[in-house]
Amino acid sequence: MSGPGSVLAETIVPPPAVPVGSAEVPGISARDRRYAVFMLLVVSTVAFIDRSILNTVGQAIKTDLHLSDTQLGLLGGAAFAILYGGLAIPVARLAERYNRVRIISISMAAWSAMTALCAAAGGFGGLMLARIGVGIGEAGSGAPSQSLVGDYFPPEKRASIFGILGLATPIGIIFGGIGGAVVAELYGWRAAFLLVGLPGIALAAVVWLTLKEPPRGLSDGRLASDVTPPLTEVLRRLGGSPAFRNLVFAGTMVSFVGYAGMTFAHPFFVRNFDVGYTEAAIAFAVINSLSLGSGSVLGGIVADRLGRRDIRWYGWVPAICMVLAAITYMIGFSQTSWFWTILLLSPPGFFAGVFTGPTFAITSNLVEPRMRASATAILTLTMSVLGMTLGPITAGWLSDIFAARAFVGDYAATCADATTIATCAAASAEGLRTALVTVCSLYVVAGILFYRVAGHLPRELAHMKDRP
Repeated sequence: MSGPGSVLAETIVPPPAVPVGSAEVPGISARDRRYAVFMLLVVSTVAFIDRSILNTVGQAIKTDLHLSDTQLGLLGGAAFAILYGGLAIPVARLAERYNRVRIISISMAAWSAMTALCAAAGGFGGLMLARIGVGIGEAGSGAPSQSLVGDYFPPEKRASIFGILGLATPIGIIFGGIGGAVVAELYGWRAAFLLVGLPGIALAAVVWLTLKEPPRGLSDGRLASDVTPPLTEVLRRLGGSPAFRNLVFAGTMVSFVGYAGMTFAHPFFVRNFDVGYTEAAIAFAVINSLSLGSGSVLGGIVADRLGRRDIRWYGWVPAICMVLAAITYMIGFSQTSWFWTILLLSPPGFFAGVFTGPTFAITSNLVEPRMRASATAILTLTMSVLGMTLGPITAGWLSDIFAARAFVGDYAATCADATTIATCAAASAEGLRTALVTVCSLYVVAGILFYRVAGHLPRELAHMKDRP
């Protein structure tokens, strides 16, 4: 515990005993729980918008700064993800000891400021540094937020709550994607970064002042010890869990494919069809917002309900949906008609969004309260550093390779500015299409891994219930 002068010190003294799911704990009511879900959804939405705004204005940046798809992939993934994932564990260790609300607030102000600073970048290097700054700030959001959920809600409700928090992606797509594209088209991509970055600083203050810190272990029926287990103990626990090991690989594969698609879907529309930035952004929002949102929410609800009958449904539900996502995405990205592309790319997001609630609920349920932030951070580390980094880079690299194969001549030498030469633009469009179809096939691998997770859950979660 910290000294009395620390702004991060715990602000609520846990009572000696708590009924599971009780709303009678001093300072924590049912209304507080609803407000916590709302505010954490706001935080996650702002984080997603600031993280993904580059995807919306990526084509404009590529044209203005004369970037390759590989560089665009680096900005969309590695520049953000390396320190985002790397700092997640140190921040999570702080979150196991200190006030999580304060950590979230400080982090939100930092990443919002760095997003706004992206507008001042004069080239690839400057934009790369600013994006790294965004990743540093956002490292302080995910694990503390999910640790809070574990204390606000009991195990049998967590997948549903995490599914609701997954709405941050579709909401962010609507407000950040469409709004950012409109601003970029009217005022330039730099104005878009300012628009999404500056409001987050004010929202950080609202979080600091209004969101309550619940007692740890509140929703598990027993309050957590004041002693925080060392990281080595957390690693030993998770390393000895076959369910968690498979879950990490499954989540990483989903992140790999998902961030590759998020980075290049908007450029895919602009290159392959006669549409502008705003129309492409609206199409992207229409395709993803409703389908991802419904998949995230319903995935958590269905997993919680079916999980009461057989705990393995927490793995089976995302396993089935990952295979369906692979098939439907590959069909959708293969279309050459604007109408059929939009129509057939609408359902896959539902299947892809289902994994969110079950994945984070399993992670939370496998460990004790003062291990949850660390467990989430370890999951985030691999999903970020491997999935978020390698996914966009791989998709961009494959796009450049397939574009060169589709071009008659020396693509790299001739097409430095592909937008000015029709044959270069056609090769670039075809290369990106083939790359996205290839990458989306990897959702099948995620499905196999989630199936393996399901097989280990009965024994491991039963073991957790037996712990004192």
